[in-house]
Amino acid sequence: MGTHFSSHCPRSTAATERRDAVRDVLGVTDEQAASTPDVRYGRSWIRHGVAGRELTWAAGDGGPDTAGWLLRPAHAGADRPAVLLMHGHDGVKFYGKEKVADGPDGLAPGITELRTRGYGGMAVATGLVEAGFVVLVHDVFPWGSRRVPWPDLPDRAAAAGFAAFPPGRDTPEIRRRRYEAAAREHEHGLAKAAVLAGTSLAGKVVAEDLRALNVLLTTEGVDPNRVAAAGFSGGGARVAHLLACSTRLRAGVITAMMSTFADVANGNADDTTWLMITPGLPAVCDWPEVAASTAPRPLLVQFALDDSHFSRQGMRDAETVLRGAYDGSYSLTTQWFSGGHRFSADMQAAAAEWILRTV
Repeated sequence: MGTHFSSHCPRSTAATERRDAVRDVLGVTDEQAASTPDVRYGRSWIRHGVAGRELTWAAGDGGPDTAGWLLRPAHAGADRPAVLLMHGHDGVKFYGKEKVADGPDGLAPGITELRTRGYGGMAVATGLVEAGFVVLVHDVFPWGSRRVPWPDLPDRAAAAGFAAFPPGRDTPEIRRRRYEAAAREHEHGLAKAAVLAGTSLAGKVVAEDLRALNVLLTTEGVDPNRVAAAGFSGGGARVAHLLACSTRLRAGVITAMMSTFADVANGNADDTTWLMITPGLPAVCDWPEVAASTAPRPLLVQFALDDSHFSRQGMRDAETVLRGAYDGSYSLTTQWFSGGHRFSADMQAAAAEWILRTV
């Protein structure tokens, strides 16, 4: 189904103006306006060489607090490079950070299937800590600690949940799955409400990511000049936005979240998160130009050859746009991997190695 009508959208805004234009669409006029929140510390733990600490801070919108985990090598010494690790969409909103990291209670209930499907059965954060990084992973609206509570879901969303999993013998697993069915329906309403409020779902998320970045930059034991952001799928969309909105990241990694807006519009929109589809953004530039607005800062983009979310031609076209935006700079790296929409063990290892060399 072709739905991309206008040859003038996306429009390529001049490179010198692009970052400001992207920030304006996302509602980020001054990254310093994202203040560093007061952090409260909870439980700490050490498991398999990873030392962790629970963190919470106010999200800044009057809603539930943001919960995060700070992870580092158990015997960390001087200031280390760090990674702000973005959880993805994954069709799961009950959890956020639990998708890519293990907390004080270990593997979260019901998360094994998701990791097997999308992450090679691995906790991405653990591999980054083993490579020597301090890692912060946090929830964002509407995932995990920032998800919309069941009682606050509108009737239509709740009905979708009960249609998928009717009342009866409820178990924690059934309740989680029922919530996911409801949250999937509710996401469209959240995106509409954000637009009506003068922002977007991506705009709300990048504001929270900027606060989390400030937390990481001011964390003891972190070298603030050696901080990267990394994310898979919806997490990769968050990385692209954060790179455009912050000057304080050393580098970024976007995994399985790169194509063109034309490709998305031409039959792939149903599989694409609202974090990538922001009203007004295609009128500024194409999606790879959002990510490349950080040039010449180092950027790694990983493609999945058989990614069901994008066409091969769309991904190849995006790679061409990226290379043009970086104008032959050695600070852009693109990697292609066999398989579908996932952050495989090979991709994780390659990303960790690239960050280690780059930051």
